[in-house]
Amino acid sequence: MFKTVMLVSGAILLTACARPYGPAETIINKQIVEPKPNIPQTKVTVTRNKQFIGGGSGGMCRFLVQIDGKDIAKLRQNQFITAYLDNGTHLLRVSNECDVASMGMRKSLEIVADGGDQEYIVENGFWGQYRMWRIK
Repeated sequence: MFKTVMLVSGAILLTACARPYGPAETIINKQIVEPKPNIPQTKVTVTRNKQFIGGGSGGMCRFLVQIDGKDIAKLRQNQFITAYLDNGTHLLRVSNECDVASMGMRKSLEIVADGGDQEYIVENGFWGQYRMWRIK
């Protein structure tokens, strides 16, 4: 009986912690999230992974997404932003909106928009480091 109660309690706890992926609630630059007709562009999606609250900023602070030095959106855990970039080279940067906690830490990638859809995952590691990698 005790094992059954523990198993059910664990399942309820895990279910309560699960969050589905959804779009960013805070979009700063609405122009970049709309495709421009008749201009060669690349669809770039940046998704913030779910993290443990103890890992650096965890779930407390949102991630600030920048492209070419312009603020695009702020992401909470399990949120994403899709931007449409003119083809060419761009600088994708993610940092923490909590300036004091971030200590200037961020992750930057130079990306080449080549017309094919691209997807990136970002997260904050246990020691506070930012990680970002392309998955598509």
